[in-house]
Amino acid sequence: MSAFTEANRKAFDDLSSTYNSQPWQKAISSQIGNALLAQKEWMGVPWILPTDEPGRRDIRLLDYACGTGSITQVLGPHVSTIRGIDISENMVTKYNEAASSSGLTHEQAHAVVGDLFTQTVAPDLCTSEWYNFDIAVIGLGFHHFEHPDLAIKRLAERLKSETDPPVASASKSTDAPASSSTEPPQPAKDVQHTVKTHGFTPSQIRDFYTAAGFTPESFDITALRESATLHLSSGPSERKIFIAKATKSPTAWQKLTNWLAGGQDTVREQFRTDRVDAQAWRPWAETGPDREVWGVGKNKEEPWGGFEQRAEKKSWNGF
Repeated sequence: MSAFTEANRKAFDDLSSTYNSQPWQKAISSQIGNALLAQKEWMGVPWILPTDEPGRRDIRLLDYACGTGSITQVLGPHVSTIRGIDISENMVTKYNEAASSSGLTHEQAHAVVGDLFTQTVAPDLCTSEWYNFDIAVIGLGFHHFEHPDLAIKRLAERLKSETDPPVASASKSTDAPASSSTEPPQPAKDVQHTVKTHGFTPSQIRDFYTAAGFTPESFDITALRESATLHLSSGPSERKIFIAKATKSPTAWQKLTNWLAGGQDTVREQFRTDRVDAQAWRPWAETGPDREVWGVGKNKEEPWGGFEQRAEKKSWNGF
């Protein structure tokens, strides 16, 4: 573990007891959670549905830099298996306590202490349990990574081939001043020394994904209309929150399989009388970064569909 990563580990170990305890911290978590739910279909993951027969499909989520579980709290009801990884032992403890008190079994959801971005990854993280995920998500920890390009590449290795994300939810600095009141909110413990990159541009994120083996044409990025306000020891600071995604490039065998399947579809289509051309999808690369971004609204609560539950569903008790 590098000195920079060790500084992050220690900082978040110390922060774990008060993490997400302030109203402004809870507001940011809620803002990101609502955003992820609003863009759930855009992510392109075959989510578990409330109508699915329990156990029929296994949709696996890797929650990296999982913290106390804010991403799991949002996306957990729509997958069947969740694995979290964090370098902070105290954060992992909080995560597992929340998962257990929410009624989830160890097999359904648990986190471990680990680091996928070291030169040699620990053997415990090289077993089949830690591969073949349908989606990998990084929350606001992305700007704490020493090598964000390596982070995307390592997470790509953990995904099923031709699966959609990682979905990287990261923060980007803005020039807008943050408002303050006569009684300012309690600032968080200062972890500014653990931030490697204070902001990313869409082109930087796209280059990270492309270098990691994701198809350039599948890259897409969207941002929240409303900035998030962080209350740091230096004062309030605004950040623009965005979410990025991409699809892994298929292997040569998958390309052949898809080509053969496409040929069969073409033959079938030639004998159809009701063929209708599908509406073309315009990826970010064509529409450009200046297209209108979406705001965060109140989402209708969706029923829990990821796991069979005979008793009333318990809420995630991470906060």
